[in-house]
Amino acid sequence: MTAPVVESRRDVPTATDVMRANVFRGKDRFGIEEVERPRAGVGEAVIRVTLTTICGTDLHIVRGEYPVAPGLVIGHEPVGVIVELGEGVSGYRIGDRVLVGAITPCGQCRACLDGHAAQCGHGEGYEAIGGWRMGNTIHGAQAEYVRIPYAQANLAKIPDELSDEQVVLLADIASTGFSGAESGGVRIGDSVVVYAQGPIGLCATLGAKLMGAAQVIGVDGDDRRLAMARRMGADHVIDHRSQDVVAEVKRFTGGGADVAIEALGLQETFENALRSLRPGGTLSSLGVYSGKLQMPYETFAAGLGDHRIVTTLCPGGKERMRRLMEMVRSGRVDLTPLITHSFSLQDIGEAYALFGDRRDGVIKVAIRP
Repeated sequence: MTAPVVESRRDVPTATDVMRANVFRGKDRFGIEEVERPRAGVGEAVIRVTLTTICGTDLHIVRGEYPVAPGLVIGHEPVGVIVELGEGVSGYRIGDRVLVGAITPCGQCRACLDGHAAQCGHGEGYEAIGGWRMGNTIHGAQAEYVRIPYAQANLAKIPDELSDEQVVLLADIASTGFSGAESGGVRIGDSVVVYAQGPIGLCATLGAKLMGAAQVIGVDGDDRRLAMARRMGADHVIDHRSQDVVAEVKRFTGGGADVAIEALGLQETFENALRSLRPGGTLSSLGVYSGKLQMPYETFAAGLGDHRIVTTLCPGGKERMRRLMEMVRSGRVDLTPLITHSFSLQDIGEAYALFGDRRDGVIKVAIRP
C-alpha cells in the first residue's frame, strides 16, 4: 500500500541554511551578503521572494536619513511563495503565491481594533513608525527569503491570473498613493493637485482619479514623469522648472484646489501645497520629511483658512491587499508601466545607484532574487 502523503509545515532543508540578502551596514554601506535563512515562529510564515523593489524609503535608510540598525536586511515590498508556516497559521498551504503589504498589522492591538492598522504596534517599546516592520525593525524583503510576522493578518493570496509584476507595486506605493486621495477626502467633482510625480505621486494621481476627482493636476520637473502623470490620469501637468506652480494651480482651479497631495517630503513642496489650496481645502501629506519642517504663517493663512492637514502611513494587511488586487483584476488599475527597470538581487548596488540618481528615466526598479 502506498504511504499517505503528509504535507510538512516546513520545507525540506537545502544544502545550507543561508541565503543571499541586501544588508545595511551604515551610511552609504550596504550590499549582498550570505546570512542565516529565516525560520517561521508561532503565527509567522516564511516566503521565498520572487519579486521585490527598491523604495524611496530604502534610499533614506542607505543615505543615513532614517535610522535602522546596522546588520538589517532592508526592503519591504515582497511578492513570493510560502515555503514555511508556523503554528497557528491556518487557511494557507505551502506553495501559495502571496502578496504582503509593506505594513504588517497584528490585527489585535488597540490601533488595529480602532481602525488604524497602519499604526499597529505604536508604543510597543521600539522607536518605529507604526506597523512598518520589514526593513525597519526586522529583516526585510531584499533577500531570497523573508519572514512575515502576524502571517494570518498579512498573507494575501494572489489570483492565478495575475502576475507578480501586476501586483508587486500594490504592497507600498499604490497603497500609499491611493491613501493620499482617500485620507484627503477627495470627492466627486473635486480639483486635486499632486506635488511630485515619483512612484507614490503617480499612484496618488491615479488614486485621485479613482476617487472621482474631476480635475487632477500633476507637478514635477521631469519630462518623463510628467508624461507618465498624464498616462495615470492627470488632466494638466505643471513643470516647476519653468512655471509658477501655485499661480498655475489657481488658474486651472479658479482660485485653489480642493485637495493638495504632497508626495515628496520637502519644505518647498509642503509650502506650495498649502499655498495651492482654496479656503477650507485639505493638504494630504505623504512625503517622508527627513529634515526640519516649518510652516510659515502666511502659507497657512495665519491659521484662519479652515485648512485641514492630514498625514498617512501606508495601509497594509491582507484585506487592503485583496482589495487592491481586485482593482487590478477588474482592469481599473495597471501599474506595470511604472516598473521601468529590472535587476537581479546580485546587482542591487547598481540598481540603487540608478534609482537614487534618477538616471535613464527610472520610475520603479524591480529586484528578482
